[in-house]
Amino acid sequence: MEKKHSLLQFTMTYGAILGIVSVMFSLILYMTGFMPYNFKRMILVGLTSLIITIVFLVVGTKSYRDKILGGSISYWNAVITGLLIVAFSTIIASFYTLIFNLYIDPEYTGKMIEASKNWWYDYLNNIGAPDYQIEQTMDRMDKQLADATPLKTFFQSIYTSVIFGFVLSLITSAFIKKQPNPFSQS
Repeated sequence: MEKKHSLLQFTMTYGAILGIVSVMFSLILYMTGFMPYNFKRMILVGLTSLIITIVFLVVGTKSYRDKILGGSISYWNAVITGLLIVAFSTIIASFYTLIFNLYIDPEYTGKMIEASKNWWYDYLNNIGAPDYQIEQTMDRMDKQLADATPLKTFFQSIYTSVIFGFVLSLITSAFIKKQPNPFSQS
């Protein structure tokens, strides 16, 4: 007798795998000393994370559709499946970030903001920005550093990732949805 998987079990599995892959990606960036402190680096990290997430959303939702639901899934069921995958992966990645910021390298956020601050200072000077604008930017970044606590970062990452995952699920589900053939014999 074949074991039937529930939506929750299925999405937890794919979410756990996506969460572990996300943690591994973060660890690779950390071990290589790659800090996303300027536009190019932020875009590179963001696009890589986006591609990883989309691949897991599409593969996970299609797999659920084909293996568990017999080849058909409604748009909203696909959205919920994708959202749950992202939600579970976000929990894992956010806990990793919390542990990282508390125990592994508590100064990392400060180092990244400082590197970003230096880059912005050079950038604004090079384009000839007025001194008051440079000072405002530096003050805003100092405030970011003062406000950055591991717990606040934890909750912000959950909040933003789930919203981002919901939007991605809305988009990917449009391509994954598949209604059953009304003329097939059941």
